Amino acid sequence: MRTYKIALCSLATLLTWDIHSSIAADSPQPSPEDTIVVQLPVVPGDPNNPADFPVNDTNQTIDPEDVKDELGEIEIITPRQQQPPQRRQPDVQLLLRSSAFTSSNITGFEAFQPSDTVFINSATLLATPKLGEETRLVAAASGGLVRYADQGDFNYNYLNFNVGIQQRIARGMYGQLGWVQERLYRDGNGDRLLLDDSVRLSIGRQDQLSDRLRLDSFYELRASFATPSEQNRVANSLGARLRYDITPQLQGALDYRLSLRDFTQQERFDTQNQIGLEAIYSINPDLFISGSASYLFGASSDPNVDLDNFSVGISIGLNVPLF
Repeated sequence: MRTYKIALCSLATLLTWDIHSSIAADSPQPSPEDTIVVQLPVVPGDPNNPADFPVNDTNQTIDPEDVKDELGEIEIITPRQQQPPQRRQPDVQLLLRSSAFTSSNITGFEAFQPSDTVFINSATLLATPKLGEETRLVAAASGGLVRYADQGDFNYNYLNFNVGIQQRIARGMYGQLGWVQERLYRDGNGDRLLLDDSVRLSIGRQDQLSDRLRLDSFYELRASFATPSEQNRVANSLGARLRYDITPQLQGALDYRLSLRDFTQQERFDTQNQIGLEAIYSINPDLFISGSASYLFGASSDPNVDLDNFSVGISIGLNVPLF
């Protein structure tokens, strides 16, 4: 029996697991039946992405206490012609996403690195009700279909669930503690490929550098307990996103993320870097289209794993406010 280390890749996160299968000794590659790949691009408004942290709450009104902290006791005179009130952030939304992207290495496997085009369609029910002036509940349930243009035997479906409490720590700074469950199922027979329960602690900060330029930074600590148990791991991630409003509707972003993963049930440690570029065009407040390019590189103590991957893709998203 030969053991192949197959990479489960994501532009937001990367994890891998061992798949034990009976493969002929003279076979240089794993067969599609023994390989599963996850390669999900980061899309705006993804509740599982700490780089979009805190939850899409850009329509908040100015906090008088924050103004007072900045200006002291200066009285602010309201102009006679006031701008129309900004739209309230809905407590419950349906997020619909459709993406297509190319990948130079869909397996992350040193001996077998096919490129392919991947299509992803997903729906997420996101609830973010306020529990207090500085506390918010963040809960989401999502499902998606992942299809490969050439490697059809790799097709799979997934379900994600997460719930957490988000707390404002200081002006522009938030913390979140929560639970995440991820499930992967093989397309066709419905066999479950992965069950991953994680406890996640995230700290995020937003710094408005100018009227058009904003820096988002975050740290995430995640402990995962998976089936198969070879995927049990502790991961530390640190990242930043520099966003620039080119026009009121067009936004550009530059991302960097460093991830360190220590697998507790095997002798393996991964170091991964991700650099990404993204352009987002908002057709209206609830509909956007984006294009992105991302390069993953790093090293693993497992010689069978190759983390390098270049990806280019497009996404379209619709946010449906429910209430």
